[in-house]
Amino acid sequence: MTLAELPVPPLSAAAGRIAVGGLRLANPLLLAPLAGVTIPALRLLYSKLGAGAVHTEMISCAGLLASEKMPRRRKKFGEEGHELVSRGSKADEMLSVLEGEAPVIAQLFAGDANTMVRGAEYALGTQSKIVALGINMACPMPKVLKKGAGSKLLERPEIAFEMVRRLVALGLPVWPKIRKCPPSLPLTTEAFCEGLLEAGAATVTVHGRTPAQRYTGEADVSLLPRLATLFPGRVCASGDVFSSERAAEYLNGGCAAVMLARGAIADPFLFPRTLAFLGYEVHNKYRNPSPDFQRSLLLDFGEDVCAGSGPRIAVLMVKRLLSGMFKGLPGIGELRRAAAHILSWKELRGMLETCEVYFERREEHSGCAS
Repeated sequence: MTLAELPVPPLSAAAGRIAVGGLRLANPLLLAPLAGVTIPALRLLYSKLGAGAVHTEMISCAGLLASEKMPRRRKKFGEEGHELVSRGSKADEMLSVLEGEAPVIAQLFAGDANTMVRGAEYALGTQSKIVALGINMACPMPKVLKKGAGSKLLERPEIAFEMVRRLVALGLPVWPKIRKCPPSLPLTTEAFCEGLLEAGAATVTVHGRTPAQRYTGEADVSLLPRLATLFPGRVCASGDVFSSERAAEYLNGGCAAVMLARGAIADPFLFPRTLAFLGYEVHNKYRNPSPDFQRSLLLDFGEDVCAGSGPRIAVLMVKRLLSGMFKGLPGIGELRRAAAHILSWKELRGMLETCEVYFERREEHSGCAS
């Protein structure tokens, strides 16, 4: 059974749809864009766990334009993950959308409006399943900043606003993502959001950390409700969503949607549990998942990664989700340590297929076995 064929969806078919940023979505919990993480197979996994929409990784518009000159060939992998045949650029591959994914928002980055628009046009010409165009104005990493992109755009508001105005003309909702603006920047966070919305943005996602904070310290939780009050129905929340309570706090504060990022990687079932917390009718299979169900999800995810990115990436990605997928089960620490030394997807898959022995062994040692 493949992940796309799971017999029971997490949400009841009776669940209504809501308006978020020019889209009609099943719910307001969205998978945030994560560099090197939100590959198609992972987006499919979280779609099946209840995400209302998902984001691609941050895609370089310059990379997309360079891929126009590259040959398109079917990708093949050797047993240990070595790429045998190239399909095109990495940026081009990020546009792939798998059957069964929730609505996909392509997040793009560039340092100037012309490159942004040309890259977006290429993306839309390559992938018809994209439902909205995200602009990354939040990434604080030096390799992005030196290109004038990411949070560097917070210092260049007119270029940021021009990007939005020109992307709107392409006909899809535009979703810029920013960070909290410190006093040293030309505009306050409120003024920057206002400028983006006046330029035509359908919604603005705000991460409550400043660029200088990167991913340390705490996000400013109070900022999002203030912005949501100023711009009703136009603000999405991001930052430190590690619990159902925090997601509900943002939504109750007026935010149109909430982005789940590191919290969902640490606990993949944060999506269905939070949906249940918000009052959605969530099937018990997802609210109280059995070890067998968790294992089937992880194995199917690994196979999907292997098919799309190769066995080496499958090993890395499955290890990344391992602890969160089996969170709270006795024996997970021992399983994680055993998996740490495995480099082959075939070997890791074999371990997962029999992973119940780690949980049973822990129960025996604790005196819980009958």
